[in-house]
Amino acid sequence: MKSAAPLAVALLLAACERQDPSARARVVERDQLRREVAGFQVLERFAPGKLMDREHEVIVTVSDTLLRSLLAASFPITVTLPNRLTMTLSGANVAFRANVARVDIAGSLRRSVFPRVNAAVFLRGALDSFVVYRGGVLRSRITIDDVSLTAPIGTNETLNPIVVAVLQRIVERSLPELTESLPAVALPVRIDQAMKLPGFGPEGTLSVAPSAAPMTVAVSRLIAFQNRLWIILRVELGEFVAATPDTSTDHP
Repeated sequence: MKSAAPLAVALLLAACERQDPSARARVVERDQLRREVAGFQVLERFAPGKLMDREHEVIVTVSDTLLRSLLAASFPITVTLPNRLTMTLSGANVAFRANVARVDIAGSLRRSVFPRVNAAVFLRGALDSFVVYRGGVLRSRITIDDVSLTAPIGTNETLNPIVVAVLQRIVERSLPELTESLPAVALPVRIDQAMKLPGFGPEGTLSVAPSAAPMTVAVSRLIAFQNRLWIILRVELGEFVAATPDTSTDHP
């Protein structure tokens, strides 16, 4: 019974200070609208025909189907939370709306010791800005905006609203750890960090020494509409200098 104490205390506290569900819904809606407004503001800064700096930027285009496939390969995921709760996330869906790459994740929350709890859980969030990660990998992480739970199974029906409120509070307080456990979305492309020209010769009448120039590649902005995600990369190419021939084989 010792393990039940923290959750039992939490239930009592929740009964004393019930949260207004409509007030919480307004906070969630406000945060989501802020994200969407920020997405539209990105587009507002660019006049027609000026969306890109054509001399220094390139676009990587990704379909929502590809992102769903990449995420599906990373699930299911099991995360341990306080009060001996276990969350199993079964899958995720991606949709592009209002210049935001939205992510919905479904799963379940379970406690196998007394008091036993079993409830469905839904996480709503979005992909953070993509970054060029180590080795030239283009990847993004998922940020969670909202957590919602269904009425739990196996508990007294009259206590369900209190149980849901307690479970929701536990999950929300564990969001940093939960977010860290979510898979990163890595696109199947590699961003080179340098341009290497192998050269040719010295046999024959013409020979060119091998050379290389460093490249700085960073994500400038994202555009997400309908079923396409445009990742705009800014590329800066340095000066070419003589280089030693590279006999190694690059692997993507």
